[in-house]
Amino acid sequence: MTEIVVDPAEIEFFQNNGYIQYHDFFSPEEMASLRQALDNAVASERERIRGAEMGGRFSEDYERVFNQMVNLWTDYRQAKEIAFDSRLGEYARQLSRCKHVRIYHDHAMIKPPGQESKQTNWHQDAPYWPMDPVGALSAWIAVDDVSVENGCLHFVPGTHKHGRLDPISLTDEDDSVVDRFKEQGYEAPEPVAMPMRAGGLTFHHGCTFHYAGPNRTDKPRRAFAIIYIPDYTRFTGSHDAAGAAEEMEVGGPWEHAIHPIVAGQ
Repeated sequence: MTEIVVDPAEIEFFQNNGYIQYHDFFSPEEMASLRQALDNAVASERERIRGAEMGGRFSEDYERVFNQMVNLWTDYRQAKEIAFDSRLGEYARQLSRCKHVRIYHDHAMIKPPGQESKQTNWHQDAPYWPMDPVGALSAWIAVDDVSVENGCLHFVPGTHKHGRLDPISLTDEDDSVVDRFKEQGYEAPEPVAMPMRAGGLTFHHGCTFHYAGPNRTDKPRRAFAIIYIPDYTRFTGSHDAAGAAEEMEVGGPWEHAIHPIVAGQ
C-alpha cells in the first residue's frame, strides 16, 4: 500500500482554521453504493441509535433538521467501507497531529426537502461529545451534490481556538453559538460556504462553529459523517458513548470494540 502523506500546508490550514475541504475524494461509484445503503436505512425506518429508548428518536422537530442514524457501519457493508477507509482515516490522523485515531461513530444525515426542512443552527459538535481534551474531528462527506440551496455546510474560520462552549438547541431556530459569541463581545469572521459535488468532503474540528441551511430543493440532501477520536482523548462519561458508555472507565482511554483504531497505531 502506498504511504499516505498529507501536504504540510493542508495540515497547517486545518490547524489554523479548524476546517478543510477536499473535492472528489471518493469516486461516483463509491457514492452510488453509499447512497443505496442510506436509502435502504431510511426505507427500513432504521433506528437512530441501536438499543436506545424509542430508537433514539424523540422529536419530530429534530427530524426536520435531519434524519440522523448512527453506527451504520455495524449494519451496512457500504457504510463500513467508507467509515473504515484507510486513506480517510489517515488524513484525519495527520490533520489532527496524533499517533492514531479511533472511530467514535459514523452518522448518516439526510436533510428532508421542501417547506418542512429546517436549518441546522450554528453550533459546535464538542459540547455533545463525552471527550476531554477536545481534539476530535469529523469528516463530512457529500453523498449528493451539496449547495447553499440544499443545505451545504458553512464554517466560521478559527473559532475552534475558543474551545468548547455551552451547547445550543438544534430545534430552537433562535439559538445560535455565533449569536451567543457576539453577545459576549467577541467578533466572528465571515462564514465560508462549502458547496461541492458528491464524493467531496470536509474535515472540521469539534469546536469549529458550523451551520447548514434548510433544504429548499425537491430532493433529500444525503450526507455521511465520521467522527474520529485522537489517541490522547479520554472518555469523560458526560454523555453516552455511542453504545459503549457502561463498558468504559471514566477518565480512561477509548478502548472498546465499537471504537476501533482506524489509522495509525
